[in-house]
Amino acid sequence: MEDRRDIIISIHPKYVADIVSRVKNHEFRNYLLPASVKRLWIYETSPLSSIRYIATISHGKRPGEICNPDGQSNDEFDRGDLEGCAKYAYEILKLEQLPKSYSLNGLKIKGWLKGAPQKYCFLKPAMREAACTLPLQLLFGPDEQNLDLSNDVNSDGEEPVNE
Repeated sequence: MEDRRDIIISIHPKYVADIVSRVKNHEFRNYLLPASVKRLWIYETSPLSSIRYIATISHGKRPGEICNPDGQSNDEFDRGDLEGCAKYAYEILKLEQLPKSYSLNGLKIKGWLKGAPQKYCFLKPAMREAACTLPLQLLFGPDEQNLDLSNDVNSDGEEPVNE
């Protein structure tokens, strides 16, 4: 069964910089991501056109559920002022940096992407396998063993089975 916890999602480089600097602690979207999604592989749009970061995220929050004024646009989202632009907010719980960037051209050559994600796409198993061998640099967030992913759900909606 295909793992549906990781997606590649496009974010403008300015907003990626805001996430890295922790000015922005939620990613806002007009759509709800599948409940199985736990990590965003951040594809930085033009001019960078590459993947450098992996963010572990919360479930989708609705206006009024953030209750944290410390992040860029959090208060506006909670008040509903971003209606039409953002219906859901995903808290950035952890951010890791890959040891090297994956360019769009390189991703296409390896068959991991056909083009820049327009909305999002699920991570291909071959990309996950290749990336699992790389040492990730923790930029912020809890250690993986301390991060509660107990609410993981498989793509069929079933709780994962511990083997």
